[in-house]
Amino acid sequence: MRHEIVTIAALAMLALPAQAGSLSRATQSLPNLGAPPQGSAQWIAKAMRMNGLPMTLQVFESRLGPDAVLSHYESSTKAMGAHESRRTSNPPWQVLMLKTADHFITVHARAVAHGSEGTILVSPALAPASLRMRTDFPRPASTRIVNLQQYDDDGVQSEHISLSSNRATFAELQDFSQLLISEGWTVVDTRPTQDVQRGFVLEVQRQAEHALLVIVPNAAQPSTTAIAITWRK
Repeated sequence: MRHEIVTIAALAMLALPAQAGSLSRATQSLPNLGAPPQGSAQWIAKAMRMNGLPMTLQVFESRLGPDAVLSHYESSTKAMGAHESRRTSNPPWQVLMLKTADHFITVHARAVAHGSEGTILVSPALAPASLRMRTDFPRPASTRIVNLQQYDDDGVQSEHISLSSNRATFAELQDFSQLLISEGWTVVDTRPTQDVQRGFVLEVQRQAEHALLVIVPNAAQPSTTAIAITWRK
């Protein structure tokens, strides 16, 4: 459940504005909506960015149904000042989107056997002009960033980077290897992917930094390449 609802919440934020700057400073003042009635909540990320937008992310569960949970959060946010609210349905999810003068809040909830479960995502209300999606991880000029998630977990920083390229997987593997070596990284392992033909896994390390690159044909356009990078700084 955790992986799926985190993915759903992340996708819901792609159209929101973003900003660069200190991640911890950007999220420390964001409100914590807390657990729903008859339920509990857990932090997934107290400080993260999705495509440049700072945010916090929690998962929750409750013995109440989705509609009652969304009504609770809709009512509780009135104390934060005047806001706009909108509900949508994307089965099996019910979605509540709230906008205050300073924040965006998105709550996803779906029915389960014991009641409901979902996510709470909070971000600052920022101007679209402040959008900035940037990573310092070395990459060939042939690649472009599709999605960027940045995390600060108690001072441990990491990034999940999705790239695309119009070149073949082997060409990207060679260029990534050469570029990373030139930047002081050491190749720990290079191997074919087990489940995807013509795909490769590249594992590299530089002092305390570690990165795992998965380079595979793009499922929607096999002549092009999709690259997923997990970088622990």
